[in-house]
Amino acid sequence: MEDEMTCPQCSQSLFPEDSVVVASDGRLSHLDCRAPRALTGDERFALICYCFDHAVADCARCGQTYREIDLVTDYLQGRTHLCPGCRADLTESIRAHLYSCAMLPEEVRRRAREAREAARRLVKQSHQLADRSDVLMREAEVTMATSRKKWRQSATKDPDALRLLVRLKLADGRLPHEGIPPTIPGGPGDESTCGACDQIVTEGDLMLKVTTTASARHNAPMVLHADCFQLWNEERRLFKSSPDPGPRHHRTQP
Repeated sequence: MEDEMTCPQCSQSLFPEDSVVVASDGRLSHLDCRAPRALTGDERFALICYCFDHAVADCARCGQTYREIDLVTDYLQGRTHLCPGCRADLTESIRAHLYSCAMLPEEVRRRAREAREAARRLVKQSHQLADRSDVLMREAEVTMATSRKKWRQSATKDPDALRLLVRLKLADGRLPHEGIPPTIPGGPGDESTCGACDQIVTEGDLMLKVTTTASARHNAPMVLHADCFQLWNEERRLFKSSPDPGPRHHRTQP
């Protein structure tokens, strides 16, 4: 009988369909404990790069289709990609679209499927293997990491993709645009997640750590790759000098 695997962060069971990350000690945990099947950083990145201008989710209950920008986020409960009409979670609908969308290059879709399958295999093997150093489990970890890395490399061939992502994050408040100190400390990456591209800042990367002033909306430290920092710094200055477009309204597609 297989032992039940649980997430060390939330103590809930880990299932093959969950989005997981691998810690340095080899243990698996949910990517987001509040949403076990949340889109991964790679999936969100590809969604912004290739699918920002068309419908990506279908709500069977409401009979409507939506673009990503039309969907609702519940910040209190940590729920994302909700139907603006009935608040149903449309994450799986988005994922299904992402893996079949003709706007994504075939290489990107293939890498996406490989990364997802590697994650599923890793969770299944974790249920079956008592020894975490088992070669099969390590092979799955390497496959998942390699697939995700190659997928991101494919997704970033468009030089404007990351710039668009940064602009969207500035617009919805996920990235700060004010209260930035004149001096920004830097150093080797510490495996934190970059606030711009949602990818890991590895030890081989230069990492910039931005801490906004107490009066700014964002006061928690934010880490960025060096190139992401440069792009964000350019875009946040432009964003700051732009007129306020007013509140964003959710729209439904006919």
